[in-house]
Amino acid sequence: MPDFPTLLTFITASLILLVVPGPTIALIISKSMSHGKRNAVPMVLGIAAGGTVTATLALAGVSAILMGSATAFNALKLVGALYLFYLGFKLLTAKPQDFDISITPDETPFTTFRDGFLVMVFNPKGILFFAAFVPQFITAELAYTTQATVFVMVFVLTGMVVDTCYALLADRLGRLIRSPRVQTGVNRTAGVTIIGAGVATLFSRQP
Repeated sequence: MPDFPTLLTFITASLILLVVPGPTIALIISKSMSHGKRNAVPMVLGIAAGGTVTATLALAGVSAILMGSATAFNALKLVGALYLFYLGFKLLTAKPQDFDISITPDETPFTTFRDGFLVMVFNPKGILFFAAFVPQFITAELAYTTQATVFVMVFVLTGMVVDTCYALLADRLGRLIRSPRVQTGVNRTAGVTIIGAGVATLFSRQP
């Protein structure tokens, strides 16, 4: 079990990293403003589940495979980039929603959970990030598996708190600002952000 000072440092560093908006935050804000927080909660859970899988794979040694195999790295980044392009295009072409409708026919809890999960899993940079970030806080004198498990759980839970705060804030703003123009602007901004993340993923190089 990590000691308290190390754990506190890890939580602080994780918060700083997680608060900075990225493709997952852009998705959450867009879903919350367009469909309400009820439809964003499954996405938060999907992101948490995907983050758990990604971190586990990274610390289990998959990161070594991605760093050693150009084929594996390129295949995963291509899938990840294409899925980000798909999500970005959906947001760019999304129509403003009626706030009285919490879930539209093409937006179900399953699809939003799936989108959050796959954005995390199909990202080789995410696996490499966990492989580089978490070991910095590992103490050689303590059991590796126990420490790694605690750090992954803390990171995922911290991420859920941050994502939920973004979802609640965006939902509140969405209910205060019911303008279709605002919804369209948020969706397009999120779409461009996610497509940009897809481009960055597509052109990322193997470490």
